[in-house]
Formats: sequence, structure tokens, C-alpha cells
Amino acid sequence: MERFIEIFRRIVFVTIWIIGGGFAVMFILLSFHADTFLRQVMINLMALGFLAFSYFCHKLLIWIFAKREET
Repeated sequence: MERFIEIFRRIVFVTIWIIGGGFAVMFILLSFHADTFLRQVMINLMALGFLAFSYFCHKLLIWIFAKREET
């Protein structure tokens, strides 16, 4: 059971980073086609937001799995 939980945990972490990183890369590439500087900055901030949200989810899952192991 412990091995299954560890495999599931790793799959969830990889999924979070692939989705969050993929959206961040997509927004950065999209910013190259922005017509104004303000729009380019806003799109880049959205990309940073996706990376920050992925990091937050990653830390939250580490905390959840750590709490589960303590009990």
C-alpha cells in the first residue's frame, strides 16, 4: 500500500508541473504576439501566476502527505 501511495504521489506531482509548466510556456509564447507592452506584461504575469500556483499545489500536497505519514 505504501508503494502505491508513493507512485500516486509522484504521478500527481508530475501532472501538476506538466500542466502548470505547460500553461506557463504557452502564455510566454503567446506574449511574443501581443500588440502592446501592457498586454505583454499581463500575459507574462499570468505565466508567473501559473508557476506560482503549481508551486503552491506542490507544497500543499507535500504537507498533506506528510500529515498522513505522521498518523
